[in-house]
Amino acid sequence: MSKQPSSKSENVELSEQEVISYLEEHPDLLQKYDTLLEKMEIPHKTGTGMISLIERQVEILREKNNSQEDRLNFLIQNARTNEELTEKLHRYSLHLSSTSGLPELMQSASEDLRQLFDIDAVSIHIKPEYQDEDLQTSDLSDKAYTAILDTIGTETCSCHSELDDELMVSLFADDAASLNSCALLALDAPHRVGVIALGATDKSRFNPAMGTLILTRLGELFSAALMRHCPD
Repeated sequence: MSKQPSSKSENVELSEQEVISYLEEHPDLLQKYDTLLEKMEIPHKTGTGMISLIERQVEILREKNNSQEDRLNFLIQNARTNEELTEKLHRYSLHLSSTSGLPELMQSASEDLRQLFDIDAVSIHIKPEYQDEDLQTSDLSDKAYTAILDTIGTETCSCHSELDDELMVSLFADDAASLNSCALLALDAPHRVGVIALGATDKSRFNPAMGTLILTRLGELFSAALMRHCPD
């Protein structure tokens, strides 16, 4: 007598991925069985109690909304910061272009850099061969100029959270002891005629990893104004 096949269906275990794929292919499944939605519960993410699937969906949407809001606030803050920097650069440029002589140019640049960009110490140094009776800056030695320009290299500027003590004194004199970082801006008018040194008490204010676009623009604008006063 032959054995009759069992009428009871064999249990088939579906993988998680198969369940996910089926739900993705049939997004209206839970709409057809809304009572299932009411019964389904999942652990609360804090580990306390259970919440319904709908509550979890609302929670996820709220988290996404908060994330989007944070992102929007970040972009708005960046836009405001960029707008403020653009305005400061504009005022700096206008002041430099309106100066009537080299002494006024030097004074205007130093004051604007301190006040507009909140720089603790500013010094402007022009190489001796480019100085005349109208342009007198601090008397740095040839050794100091060589060291400074070698430090900048072929770049338009460089930032340092550590710099040789002797060089810092050459650049900032008595202010050097209180400074913990600095930026060096090369002056090209059109030759490399000198440097603007910016000093900060905050060690992180000028560091080698930071972007230097704004610093480069500050040096370029001063170089252009200097060339206007010293065309030769």
